[in-house]
Amino acid sequence: MRLRVYSCICRPGDFSKPVKGRSVSTRTPEWAGADRSLRVWRLLVLLPLLLAGCGPDRSEPVTSTRADLVWPPAPEQPRITYLGEVSTQEDLEERKSWLSGLGEVVFGEGKVGILVSPYAVAVDATGLMFVADSGGAAVHAFNLRTRAYHQFSRLSDEETLQKPVGLATFGDRVYVVDSVLHQVCVFKKNGDFLFSFGGERFKRPSGIACGGPDGVVCVADTSAHTIHVFSLNGEFIRQLGTRGLSPGQFNFPTHLWIDPTGKLYVSDTLNYRIQVFTREGRFLKMFGQQGDRPGNFAHPGGVATDRFGNVYVTDRQFENVQVFNSDGQILMAFGQEGTEPGEFWLPGGIFVDGRNRIYVADSFNKRIQIFALLEDARP
Repeated sequence: MRLRVYSCICRPGDFSKPVKGRSVSTRTPEWAGADRSLRVWRLLVLLPLLLAGCGPDRSEPVTSTRADLVWPPAPEQPRITYLGEVSTQEDLEERKSWLSGLGEVVFGEGKVGILVSPYAVAVDATGLMFVADSGGAAVHAFNLRTRAYHQFSRLSDEETLQKPVGLATFGDRVYVVDSVLHQVCVFKKNGDFLFSFGGERFKRPSGIACGGPDGVVCVADTSAHTIHVFSLNGEFIRQLGTRGLSPGQFNFPTHLWIDPTGKLYVSDTLNYRIQVFTREGRFLKMFGQQGDRPGNFAHPGGVATDRFGNVYVTDRQFENVQVFNSDGQILMAFGQEGTEPGEFWLPGGIFVDGRNRIYVADSFNKRIQIFALLEDARP
C-alpha cells in the first residue's frame, strides 16, 4: 500500500513564523554559427542596449504560478507553500550584466545547466544552490539571487567526478561525496578542486553533513553501516555505529544532517527510522518505524531541520515529505506520487535554509522543488 498523505496536523502550535525570504548536467558551450563579421555587426547594433544595463536583482529564488498550492489544503490553516522548481538554468530567468551580455553577443551563447538526476542539494547563506547530479557526474551551482550559473567536476587533468551522491557546504568550501571514487572531494565554491579524503576507509559512502560548533564532516558509509567523522581538513576523528537494530546501530544509513547546535541526524534507511546523536557522538533518541501510517517510513531518505527544530524527512516510496516536531511526533506531510508541482518521483536529499525555505531533490522528475514554511501558528 502506498501512503499518500496531504496533511496530518497533530500539534499546530509547534510551527513558528519564519523570516520571510530566501542537488544537472550541462552541455558543452555552443559557439554562435555566424561568422565573425556578423558577430561584430550585432555588437555595434546592440551595444547601446547593453550599456543601458539591466533590471534590479530579484529576491525570490523562482517564480511560481501556483500560489494556491499549500499544505494542508483548505479549510485548514496552511503551513507549507509551493514556491517553484529549478530543472534548468533557464528556470531562474537569469539577470545578465551588460558585460556578460556583450560576451554572448560577440561569441555566442553560454552553457545551460540541465538537471539529469539530482540526488542532493545544499544552499549557502549567499543564495548559492549546489546540486549533486549523480546522473550528470557533476555539481551544479545556481545563484538564486543573481541568476548566475556554473558547474564543476574536474579533479585533475585526468580525473573527474564519477557519481556525486552527496554534498554539503562549510565556509568557502563544498564537500562532495562520490560513491564510485569512494572519496570526499573538496572544492572551492567557484569549482576549483582542493583535495580529497576517505579513500580506503569507505566501502560505499553516500550522505554527508558539515557543521556544528566544532566544524566536523560526517559521512554515511551505507554498505559498511557506519558513520565516519572527520575534521574539515579530512583527518579521521571517530566512527559511529555498527550494523544492527539497537540504538546507535544502523542498517544501510544514507542521508545526514547537522543542526546549528551540532546534533547529528541520521536517516537509518532500512531500520526505517531517524536517529539523533550529540555532537560528541552519543545517542540521544530515535523515531519512526516501518509501516504505512503517518509517521511511519517505507524508505526514508533526506533529513533536515528548520530553525524551530522541526524535522523534515523525504520518503522514496511514499513520494512525500513528512514533518515531525523535535520530539519525533508527526505534524504533517506534503506531496504525493506524480510529476506535477508539489508531487515527487523518488525524492532524495532535502535542505532547509535559515529562512525556512525547503529544497527537495526530486530525482526522477529531474528538478529541485522549493517550498516555504509559512506563518506563526503558536497560540
